[in-house]
Amino acid sequence: MSEPIRRVGVIGAGVMGSGIAAHLANAGVSVLLIDIVPPNLSDAEK
Repeated sequence: MSEPIRRVGVIGAGVMGSGIAAHLANAGVSVLLIDIVPPNLSDAEK
């Protein structure tokens, strides 16, 4: 018995991760996209 995938987490919001997340979202899957942001960035760098 198989169940549909309803929620997905994608780690990395670069070219590949954002593309995967967009494709899944367009297919109706709820997506959580997480990327690493260094804590010492200034507001301008963020």
